[in-house]
Amino acid sequence: MNTSPATPLRIDFVSDVSCPWCAIGLASLDQALASLRQDGIDAELHFQPFELNPDMGPEGEDVEEHLTRKYGSSPQQQAQVR
Repeated sequence: MNTSPATPLRIDFVSDVSCPWCAIGLASLDQALASLRQDGIDAELHFQPFELNPDMGPEGEDVEEHLTRKYGSSPQQQAQVR
């Protein structure tokens, strides 16, 4: 019987910090990892960046202006879906 600890499972989580779906996915992954830990399976989570808008400058951009340019929606339309 081998009693040495198993090598932890490495998971690379690629996400953008402003992406709400990434946050939802991370919460689900955290739940799955908690379940694995109960079964004695260890995992290492490594965060990797993915920029949804790599052309944006360091000063950022007004959200309403960005959404208007990207999707053609008016500020009023954007307010209706929030």
